[in-house]
Amino acid sequence: MRIAVAGGDREGLSSLYEWLTGEDGLRGLVRVGRRPIGETELGSAVELLTVALGAGGAGSVLSASLSTWLKTRRTSAKVTVETADRSITLEIDTVSDAMPLLEQVLRAGDDNDTPAI
Repeated sequence: MRIAVAGGDREGLSSLYEWLTGEDGLRGLVRVGRRPIGETELGSAVELLTVALGAGGAGSVLSASLSTWLKTRRTSAKVTVETADRSITLEIDTVSDAMPLLEQVLRAGDDNDTPAI
C-alpha cells in the first residue's frame, strides 16, 4: 500500500507518518519510501509512505486512522492511497463520501499475504 500527500508536502507526510505509527495496529508496518521519477516528470523522487498490509485487519485500522487524520487537519489536505491495482484520492471535503471506497481499496490489501509496496 502506498500513501502520498498532495504536492509532496513534507510537513503533511511527516504528520501522517507520526499519526499512523502511533496506531497499535500499524506499529512496525509504516515506512517512508520514494516513488521513482516518471518519464515525463522533472525533479527529485517524491516521498511517500508504504504500509504493509496482510491478514489481521491492518486495512481497517488504516482506513479509520486516515479518516480521523484528515478530519483533524486545519489546512487543506489531499491524500492518495494506492494498491497494486486500485487508487483513491481523499480530500478533507470528501472524506466522509469516500470512506466506503477507501475501505474497499484497503480491504483488497488485507486479502494479500504479502505486503503491497
